[in-house]
Amino acid sequence: MSINIYYDAEEIKQIVIVGELAVKEEIMKLLELIKGKQEKVHITFFDANMLPKDIIKELYDFQKKNCCKIYVLKSYLYSYLYKLGIYCHYIARKFIDSPETIGRKLEEIKPLIEEEIAIFLKEVHLQYGYDFTKYQIQSIIRRVKICMIKENIKDFRRFKEMVLTNEDLFEELFITFSINTTEFFRDPEVFQTIREEILPYLNRFAYIKIWCAGCSTGQEPYSLAIILDELAMLDKAQIYATDINPYVIEEAKNGLYPIHVFEKAMENYKKTRGNKTFADYVKLRQDYMEIDERLKKSILFFHHSLVGSGMLNEFQLILCRNVLIYMQNDLQKKVLKILYYSLDRGGVLVLGKSEGILCNEGSDFFYKIKKDSKIFKCKER
Repeated sequence: MSINIYYDAEEIKQIVIVGELAVKEEIMKLLELIKGKQEKVHITFFDANMLPKDIIKELYDFQKKNCCKIYVLKSYLYSYLYKLGIYCHYIARKFIDSPETIGRKLEEIKPLIEEEIAIFLKEVHLQYGYDFTKYQIQSIIRRVKICMIKENIKDFRRFKEMVLTNEDLFEELFITFSINTTEFFRDPEVFQTIREEILPYLNRFAYIKIWCAGCSTGQEPYSLAIILDELAMLDKAQIYATDINPYVIEEAKNGLYPIHVFEKAMENYKKTRGNKTFADYVKLRQDYMEIDERLKKSILFFHHSLVGSGMLNEFQLILCRNVLIYMQNDLQKKVLKILYYSLDRGGVLVLGKSEGILCNEGSDFFYKIKKDSKIFKCKER
């Protein structure tokens, strides 16, 4: 990472950051350059897909003083900053479309052939090491089309050639493949069961290990931490929160979320029968909210692939919700076996409401413990 500083012809200070900001000394250096300053500054991030929380908060305050313009080259960083109320200029921007426009353009793309997509996924695996060959093909096709729209490429063969020769384009495709919908206390009836039945059952353990597999941007593990706190169990619990996408992991670590999710989070929290209010666990700003630092102490976020990185073990509770739904049955079976051997004896597995253990031989490993739910226990080994 390098930070280059110069003044342009209009005497505007230009700060150009090349590379990811990952080292504490680098973060402190950039903070010193912008914190409390009144002069006009233009900041350009060339390669960064994510920024640390302290930088983001300072950029937000700095921009409110109307003396800062921000330029980014990575679409993920652009989208992240924009939803937090930090307005950027996206250099070489190809598109910023609404969901309705994307939907219309999806219909305009020539139908993709499943066999060609399957070959493409094998080539991606060989070239970059990420294996999506056992994922649901229709979900993959839709996400390939979305990436083609973003890049303004209508011909799949040309798109394929470019992905296999251009790491930046593959990165965009990888992000499109690996980002899934999430929210605080999603499916609140599940979290109500966790609050009222599962965690009281696990309270008999002196120490509780929980794994949130496919945690996305972190709302699920933070929701769990809130419930653990209210049950006076947070101090004896450790939540491991993992995802295949390293950028969503950094977003989760930051714990910053757009303000528009607050109302839905409040609503979901109430449905879990919490005894406080969701507002007790966040600091509200005009455009974003920040998770209480106290909750973060019991959560370890890290990059991990369910398929490629193998198992973690001795968990009393695993949440793997809305992950299996994107996989074919044979891959689901492999993942369920990993989850089974990652659980302690008597451990509990929670799946998404559209997932199950009937068609993927999951009944070899688990049995349902609550009718009309997707909550399971390990069979005896």
